[in-house]
Amino acid sequence: MQLTQKEKLQLQDAISHERICVMKYNNYASQVQDTEIASMFKNIANREQQHVDTLTKLLQQGGVQATTSH
Repeated sequence: MQLTQKEKLQLQDAISHERICVMKYNNYASQVQDTEIASMFKNIANREQQHVDTLTKLLQQGGVQATTSH
């Protein structure tokens, strides 16, 4: 699959935003006392990480090596 430069930049930007969400939800999970709410935040962080993984695969299919920092 061939990606345009604009598509590559948009995917990279989306990955960046998703990674920020992963960090925030994990941070929220570590700060709350209620285990049910902490679990909810962890689940959301996991889903956001799945988004990162999916977007990264799309970039790789387009011939772009995405950075792997989490």
